[in-house]
Amino acid sequence: MKDDEGRNPSLLFPLGDYLAGIFTGTLVAAAVRSLVAPGFDMALAMVLGMVVGMVIHLLLGFVLGPLLGMFQTMIPGSWIGMYGGMLFAMRDSMGAGSHTWVSALGVGALFGGMAVGAFHLYDRILRGPVNGPRGREVESAGSSTRKKWDAASRFFDRLTWADDRRFGPEKRRLFAGLEGRLLFIGAGTGNDFRYLPPGLSVTAIDISPSMLAQASAKAAAYEGKIELREADVQRLDFPDDSFDEALAVCTFCSVPDPLLGLREVYRVLKPGGRFFLFEHVRSRIGPVGILLDLMTPLSRLVGPALNRETVSNVKAAGFSILGEENVYLDIVKWIEARKPRE
Repeated sequence: MKDDEGRNPSLLFPLGDYLAGIFTGTLVAAAVRSLVAPGFDMALAMVLGMVVGMVIHLLLGFVLGPLLGMFQTMIPGSWIGMYGGMLFAMRDSMGAGSHTWVSALGVGALFGGMAVGAFHLYDRILRGPVNGPRGREVESAGSSTRKKWDAASRFFDRLTWADDRRFGPEKRRLFAGLEGRLLFIGAGTGNDFRYLPPGLSVTAIDISPSMLAQASAKAAAYEGKIELREADVQRLDFPDDSFDEALAVCTFCSVPDPLLGLREVYRVLKPGGRFFLFEHVRSRIGPVGILLDLMTPLSRLVGPALNRETVSNVKAAGFSILGEENVYLDIVKWIEARKPRE
């Protein structure tokens, strides 16, 4: 399948993933070998290796994420940085490491490539319909969402370039069944309008006026009707039972009080109306979920939370879950829900 510019990305992105993993592993191995020598306290060496590895991963993530995809870069990179740094440091502190720089860097490259391969394999295993997870309480509300996303609008399209092309074919497939009067929640800069089936009547909302200003040209190019409105999903200015269907794309990772927002969506949907979500959520893979927890305090300062339990929140808002599909690992999901008929 070709992207919107006519190129076939099916081989380029996986190749980039492996190169990024190999590069990350090599840099981590080099940094650890420079800092840790035989006789270095092993516990301190492992902590030092973990910290150095995570710093390298974060720095590379800012550079490579927009080119290769945030999730596909962030998750394997965090493993390579954290666990690779610990393992390399433990080995070097015990004097059991590689005897030459070439072999040390080769081990780092091998570790990075193997980690990426493992995530590609695990993604294939996890992808597809699954049962919804349960539990966990809702995040507390904040007050700076509009300013944060107004600021992000200046670089949003560049930052999400790779994600748009990676997930574009999946979005086109998943959005194909949308129909009727649609509430599009979290329009952003309008990048997802091109994946909507033609002929819909869409009300697209976003809390950021700067995002909506960039979305206007893309809305005009849509083969149907898109009305853009500045709105907070936590306080929707629509009557009850206004829409046939609703769609949210990577939105409820950023809503300060997601349960409040989901209840508002429930209110404005007609009885029997369907609610579709393309969202990233907290992983159920233990170490990955912990890493997302650790990174969320930083990520939410400039963007989304990485550890939301959105499926559970959708259930708590009163919706019935019709289906759930993994799009990348168990982190990016397609969720189909329905407001029960009265």
